[in-house]
Amino acid sequence: MSSSLFITLIALGIIGGLAFFVSAGFRGSGKAKDIAPNLSKYRNDDELETKTLDRTLTVAVLLASLLTIMIPLYYLGEQNRQQEFVVEFDEVSVERGEHLYEEFGCGNCHGVDGSGGAASYVEKRSGISVTWEAPAINNVFFRYDDDEVRYWLIYGRANSPMPAWGLEGGGPMNDGQLDDLIEYMHHFQIPQNEELATIDANINSSLLRLETSELLVENEIARQKELIQSVKDSPTKLPVVQKAVEDVSALLSKEGGIDTDEDGLSDSVEVDISTYSANINEILGTSILNLDPDNEESIPGRKDKSVANGFLSQLESELINITIISEGYDKFLNEAETGLAFLEKALEEKLWEVSFDEIADSTFEGDIEKAKRAVGLFNAYCARCHTAGYSAGVAYTKEIASGGLGPALRAGRVNIQFKQREDFIDFIIKGSVNGKAYGVNGVGGGKMPGFGAVLPQSDIELIIDYLRGMEPDA
Repeated sequence: MSSSLFITLIALGIIGGLAFFVSAGFRGSGKAKDIAPNLSKYRNDDELETKTLDRTLTVAVLLASLLTIMIPLYYLGEQNRQQEFVVEFDEVSVERGEHLYEEFGCGNCHGVDGSGGAASYVEKRSGISVTWEAPAINNVFFRYDDDEVRYWLIYGRANSPMPAWGLEGGGPMNDGQLDDLIEYMHHFQIPQNEELATIDANINSSLLRLETSELLVENEIARQKELIQSVKDSPTKLPVVQKAVEDVSALLSKEGGIDTDEDGLSDSVEVDISTYSANINEILGTSILNLDPDNEESIPGRKDKSVANGFLSQLESELINITIISEGYDKFLNEAETGLAFLEKALEEKLWEVSFDEIADSTFEGDIEKAKRAVGLFNAYCARCHTAGYSAGVAYTKEIASGGLGPALRAGRVNIQFKQREDFIDFIIKGSVNGKAYGVNGVGGGKMPGFGAVLPQSDIELIIDYLRGMEPDA
């Protein structure tokens, strides 16, 4: 029985009872109006013990019968009613979690649907602003349980763009808000079969990154050289942009004149601003305006006056940036040149490189395909924590398995930590549990995820054999 039907029956019962008692109170009110009720003669014993008693007992039996029917009906409907409330509470929690996800900009880094994205970050060793790879979180509960996800939300991830969100970690969210956010994250998790279907694509992507690493670093170097040149040009550009802001402000403040398209800018102002933007473009690299005095929307969807005001805002922003750089010229130039030296050294050392032939010969009996798949799997699923600088980009990546958020796995470490191959497999499948021992002298902190739900055991074994086959560093 639905809760609405049950409430209707109760309401009808209450209304019926009230009607009975009200009618009983008014019964006989038309008789002997001139005699006070306490002076009038009441019913005799024969009447009280027959009609009145029978009527009262009949009503009592009816009420008892109604209760006899309603209580079982209430019991039968109560479980469904409670389940409906649970569903409603969950739906409201998910809705609140979605608002939090949007309000605090989680999707700006992790993607609107949690499928992953990127965030701006200043890489610690080089001082260069990089695009940090933010992981997908629409599969996070295949690797972590709720308490582990809560830990990352509360404390964030130090030395990365991921800030602390919980009050305990110095963030803005209380426990209830974290509960709602976690509920919403559960809501957009993809099915496991979809996650498993991405394995080969993830492997190919990580191998392609290795193949194109040199080109990617060369592009980084080219951008860094452009940055250095822009710093060097800032003292020359400063007076130009200062004058540009003054001149464009003066043009926009002009009043009067013919305004053919009636857009709030006179024809002469539109022509002058367009000409002016073309003249300073070569020096400042700002937009070139082509305002048509006969058309109020030279750019479809935008009024000419709005475009002109936007051009002035662009110049004002450029003035602020160039002023800051000019005032801190030596500092900015030194940082940019230090970053360039870091990138050039990275290109020279190529620490990201691996030899598939050597890995195949030392570990996989010459099987190149197994070696490539093992490296691809490690880079796709393990390198973000176990290879220094991996999330910051190729140029910042040190030797594979060199350690980062997680420990280094080189120098034969895994063979020391796990004497038996089966113990290592079990650990990778399940992950670490806070306070629980693993391997030799290992104590879990709950930060190592389990990969048993996102990778088949055959792929986990490839990763393990690859790591166990690494020769100890000299």
